[in-house]
Amino acid sequence: MPSASGYRPVRSAPPDGENAGIHEELELEEKPGNSEEDNTKPSDRLLGGKDEEEWQDIPLSDLSLSRRSSWIVYFLGILVLILCGGLVILFRMYIRNRAADILPHTFRRPETDYILTPDWDFKAPPQRREYNWVLQEIEANPDGVYRPMLTINRMFPGEMIRCNDGDTIVVNVENRMVNATAVHFHGIFQNGTNHMDGVPGVTQCPVAPGGSFRYEFTVTGQSGTYFYHAHQATQAMDGLVGPLVIHARDEPETQPILYASDRVVLVQDWYHDLSAGLLREKLSPGYEGAPVPDGALINGLNRVDCSLHPTRRCDSSATEFASLDLSPDENHRLRLINVGAFAWFQVTVDEHTSLPIVEIDGTNIQPAPESSILIAPGQRYSVVLSTTQPDRYAYWFRARMMKHCFGENVIPDEGFQEVKAIIRYSSSSSSSPPSPAAELPTTLPQTTRDTTAPPYAVECRDMNHLSPQPYRPLPPLSAPEYAHNSYPLRLNIEIGAWRLERGKLNDSSFTPNLSSPTLHRVISGLSSSTNTFYGTVGLNTLAFDPSHELVVSHSSPQVIDLILQNFDEGNHPFHLHGHTLFILGTGHGYFPGYESLGLNPSGKGLLDEKNRTVVENPVRRDVATVEGFGWSLIRFVADNPGVWLFHCHLAWHAESGMAMQFVSRTDLLAGWRLPEGNRRLCEVGEGEMRKGATPEDSVWYEDEE
Repeated sequence: MPSASGYRPVRSAPPDGENAGIHEELELEEKPGNSEEDNTKPSDRLLGGKDEEEWQDIPLSDLSLSRRSSWIVYFLGILVLILCGGLVILFRMYIRNRAADILPHTFRRPETDYILTPDWDFKAPPQRREYNWVLQEIEANPDGVYRPMLTINRMFPGEMIRCNDGDTIVVNVENRMVNATAVHFHGIFQNGTNHMDGVPGVTQCPVAPGGSFRYEFTVTGQSGTYFYHAHQATQAMDGLVGPLVIHARDEPETQPILYASDRVVLVQDWYHDLSAGLLREKLSPGYEGAPVPDGALINGLNRVDCSLHPTRRCDSSATEFASLDLSPDENHRLRLINVGAFAWFQVTVDEHTSLPIVEIDGTNIQPAPESSILIAPGQRYSVVLSTTQPDRYAYWFRARMMKHCFGENVIPDEGFQEVKAIIRYSSSSSSSPPSPAAELPTTLPQTTRDTTAPPYAVECRDMNHLSPQPYRPLPPLSAPEYAHNSYPLRLNIEIGAWRLERGKLNDSSFTPNLSSPTLHRVISGLSSSTNTFYGTVGLNTLAFDPSHELVVSHSSPQVIDLILQNFDEGNHPFHLHGHTLFILGTGHGYFPGYESLGLNPSGKGLLDEKNRTVVENPVRRDVATVEGFGWSLIRFVADNPGVWLFHCHLAWHAESGMAMQFVSRTDLLAGWRLPEGNRRLCEVGEGEMRKGATPEDSVWYEDEE
């Protein structure tokens, strides 16, 4: 029946299937009809006839008062709504301003995180030390200029891993980034755990976006200063770096210089653009050279002049200089780590001309007196600073990029060459936080580089080659006298087909196979007893195409010599994973031959058994440089089972192909099985693995086939 009110009840939704009986609410729908007719009865009206007449008899003055009261109530209601809305807006503005003041700056790691507390138990029983990392992208401004960054737990730089020799390190990685990744623990031997070395295409498949992986390894037979970094393309340049310190159990008793405090100081070059775009540009046809940094950071901090960056979003109001608060009249150990991609640094401290070196790349040495430290990417030096200057309480710590090592010898117009930190004499050096930014103008050092400062360095060479006195490692260890094999390697940056500039070792330019890592192929090949793996000693051209995978294999412990001959004008710091290198010689020009060093041809023994100078306790390190148009002779013992990458640690050179691999102890690898976690990484599609990877050359040209 139609409703007498002129509306008829309708369902809000027709009953159907599973929704029948649910939507029983009724709505009112206007009944079509003649709008000019009023068919309602008096009884259907809101006011009956008598009530309507009484309403019409109310005095107009009373009606006006009633209307006035209604308007007052209405006005007050509107006013309350406006006030409430205003309060909501003000509250939101407050929250937004507080977020702008707080949230963007929480990515900066407190500098106290890099102080090694003195209550550490060096003699604690071996234990597991576990870390949980979530890798994420953020937008942040370490020096004031905002840019996309990659972070660990939304902090930059990464947290310090600290352990004793013999401890087991566990790092649970959850990848929430849009690109695949992997983490390498630089300088760690990984003896027996080569699959944890963290090199995509060499020891593992990358951790795909949304994936996770557990790195677990035991530190054995090493101590000192190390670091970790992403090893997928150039991701380390975007923020995925952090320090790693290993303590010897007898460390307090064996230090040649006693010190009151111990801390890490990271230096790195810094780019204001995401590295993936820079890498694509660097590898494109016709591009020569390498992108030059926009500036530099110390422990992730610096402050730029935003007026020099008018085209970028920049806010340096909350940025800081790194601050090292040191107690006066004592010695302090500074563990310097160059976690950067391209720049060498010269490190000095105003009015402190004594910076004795006590450690190089995890090897202790007799204190070597130096006034400045030259440090290449991937290298580490520990120095001892004495806070004995009586005249001031604050001094500049300077890290100057050596721009002549770039080849182009330039810095961008809006860039800067030197980054500074504050050395502050403080009575509470172990726990004082860095000074707030608001206090910095009154506490900045007033020191300058004076006549006592060391000259600016002009040679891109390791410290041990520049010092008039040889560095002596502790404890002493002689290099093997006899090399089983000697491999000459010609280093060059060459322009080939399609005007592509690529890094070369001999005629090989390395391209990793992300979906089928070398370690996986080697273990699989050895398990099937194929001659391509079992029967090959030395350069393996049967299982690998040397044009893009230069691989040297050995089945038993071998002593290997590498003669690095640099045909490029730029220097190359080379890093060998999983090993320590004996530095037997270096120089300018062509390699002069073994005889000039007191060795038999091909390094097979000493010319004179009484002259052991070349092998008597030479410098040991894991990053060795060869100067432009120069040579280096390095020796190592290939006894660590696995597949080990040997590459230039200048990121642009490594990603352009300046790398090769060593396969050691195939006799032991034959019995290996990869853990399930490693195999599972390779089950995702290759497209997922290649996210964030170095572009393949094929993107620049059409396949001729």
